Amino acid sequence: MSFTTTFAFVTIGPLQRLEMSNTDLHGSSVMTSVYQYRIEKDRLAVSIRLKTGENVHGFIFVQPSVYRHLGREEPVDVFNSPAPFIPLITDGGDTFLVSKDQIVEAWPVDDVEADELRRASACSVVLEITLVDGAVRTGAVLLEMPAGRARPLDFLNHHTDRFLTLFADDAIHLVNMRCIERVRPLD
Repeated sequence: MSFTTTFAFVTIGPLQRLEMSNTDLHGSSVMTSVYQYRIEKDRLAVSIRLKTGENVHGFIFVQPSVYRHLGREEPVDVFNSPAPFIPLITDGGDTFLVSKDQIVEAWPVDDVEADELRRASACSVVLEITLVDGAVRTGAVLLEMPAGRARPLDFLNHHTDRFLTLFADDAIHLVNMRCIERVRPLD
């Protein structure tokens, strides 16, 4: 039996439906719908440095709201998500899916109001971080640890996120924990 198949996309808000119609030789048709939920995202400018030493400037995508905290999704949420790749559109318009394991650091990360509250309430320490490629970054890290355990060593050994937030003078950097060679506390 021979069929003719036609496709049509129907979009209603963030919901996108693909309709497929199969018509046989006798003119009988069967309509099938497949739904895809599409979430609108905002672009944020970011620069990343790869293990190869290459700096890539472009945009990442964040959701306007997330379930873990109030407000929009932040770059730290994107970089620390379990997904192994991150989509990045370069300034030149090229789209790359970049392996997070190959990212040494990302900057500038927007300083949001929630970070200011966290910075005011958490104990912080200034660290000098030497990365595997020899680059050195200096800045404050928030030691969000139980009382009596707020030592840099305890924090670094119990930090489970892939990227560490470093509040440097020039920008907020997200540093890949797997790319840290050594750390020197300056406080």
